Order: sequence, then C-alpha cells, then structure tokens
Amino acid sequence: MVVELPYSLHTRYRSIATAWTVIIIPPIFLNLGLFYGLWYGRPQMDRIAVLTIPTAALGVFTIIAIIERIWKLIRSSPEFRPLKSPRYGLDIFQWGYFGALIIISSLISSTLLRDDSDLDGHEFQIRLLSMPAPVLMYYLATLTALSLVLNLLSVKLPFRFGSMDAGAVVRPAIYYIVEDVVAVDGNGGVEYREAFGARYESGVAFRRMIRTLSVVWCLAFYALAAWFTVLVFTLPVVAVYAVGWAGPFPLAGLLAVWTIYYVQSALREERKLDVDGTSGASNGTDGGRNGRNEDERTPLLSNGV
Repeated sequence: MVVELPYSLHTRYRSIATAWTVIIIPPIFLNLGLFYGLWYGRPQMDRIAVLTIPTAALGVFTIIAIIERIWKLIRSSPEFRPLKSPRYGLDIFQWGYFGALIIISSLISSTLLRDDSDLDGHEFQIRLLSMPAPVLMYYLATLTALSLVLNLLSVKLPFRFGSMDAGAVVRPAIYYIVEDVVAVDGNGGVEYREAFGARYESGVAFRRMIRTLSVVWCLAFYALAAWFTVLVFTLPVVAVYAVGWAGPFPLAGLLAVWTIYYVQSALREERKLDVDGTSGASNGTDGGRNGRNEDERTPLLSNGV
C-alpha cells in the first residue's frame, strides 16, 4: 500500500509564490538594478565600490534567510529538525547551503581583491562576478552525481546523515533536498519527514522517480552551467552580468515545470501499480509484493495529482 504524504502543493500556492518572489527579487531586480544603475549611472563612483554594493545587498538577504531557517531547526520544539536529531543538529540542506555560500563568497571576495590587475577596465572582474549562478549549478550537479554513484554502488553511511541512521544506503540528492525543504521551508515538519522516508522505503516506483529526477537535474545543471560559462566569457561585457545572474532562472523554471508534470505522471503510475497489486493479492496472487523488496534506489511534494 502507498504511504500517504501529509502535504500537498494545492493548498500552498500562495506561500510558494511568496517564497519564489523572495528568491528571485534580490538576485535579479535588486542586484542587477544596483549594478547597472551605479556602473553606468554613476561613472564617477569608485569602480570597486560599484562592484561590491550589489553583492553586499544580496548578502544581506542571504544572511536573513539563513538565520530564519536555522532558528526553525534549533528552537526547542523538534518540529522541523531531522528525525532523531539533537537540538542543534542542522539538516543536510543547510550544510549544503553553507558549502555553496563558502564557494560563492570565495569567488566574489577573491575577485574584488584582485582589483583591476588586468588593466582592462575591470572587464575580467565583471565576468568573474557574473559566475555565481553557474558555479552554484556546477556545485549542485556534482553533489547530485556523487550521491547517484554512491546509491548505485549501495554504499552505506558510516555515520548519521540527516534523518538516516548510520548503515543506511546513501540516497539520491533529490531525496534529501525534498525532505529538508518541504519539512522546514514548507512547514511539513517531522510528520512529513517520517511519511516521506516510509514512502521511499516502501515504493519501488517512488524510488525510481527520485532517481530519475536526480539524474535529469544533474545533467541539466551541468549543461546549463557550461552554457552560461561560455556566454559569460564570450558575450560583450555590458551584457554578461545580466546573463550570468538572471539567465539561469527562466530555464530552471522550465525544468521545474517539467518536474511537476513528471511527478504527477509518476505518482499516477505508482498508484495504479499499487491498486493492481492490491487487486492481485486479494485474488490469491502475490504480484503486488514482488516489487517492494527491491533494493533502495526513489513523491515529491504531493500525495496525488
């Protein structure tokens, strides 16, 4: 029997729209508005200051988001923490967030410190400062690829990892991202973590769906990152800041739309197989049981379609 998930997108469209507004506005409108407004509108202003202000403003939004998320994880109630986690134990998504923050901060800081050492009117600096989004996609794709390889080889965790005990097989990255984002940012809580883990363990079709999503997003992010890297270093310098920071969002949005339709289709198929298996079992056959003992390999956010 399919384990039902206590969460549905259908009742959370407003909160999802609000969350994506917060995600998109700072890097696209605020960051780009400050850069182009100051770079071309205030030519007498120090160039390093102009390059610093947009990323500093973006950093303020990032810090606020981190503080809010960590507070939900460490407050006295265990409602949002990983299963069996101590009070100050953060989830996998948060540690990955820190990793991305360190990499991107290092890129921005080292770029600003080099000043106009190339004597090209800060052109190379602008191109480097246009790379955070592609670098983030490289980072996420690499982590996802690593998780897929470990899952394929049935590598077991040597220590507790999020909601999973030591000795459990590593799962594809999409599993950890969905569990943590829905449980914390989507307010699904511990109830969702428990149901999501049970759904993954009990459903072959569900595990296949998570694995497929991980592969598609991994390959797509590698391809998009490579494409935008080429664009950032070949297009006229006046365009690259906008291309590097804003360009990936529409394409990632299209990939998210595909994900929604794919998940709906996969969940329908999973439920159909479950119904057929249950009917077969009631008629004296064991056809509905065979698939569920298959080794671990991966609903996303909703129970149904």
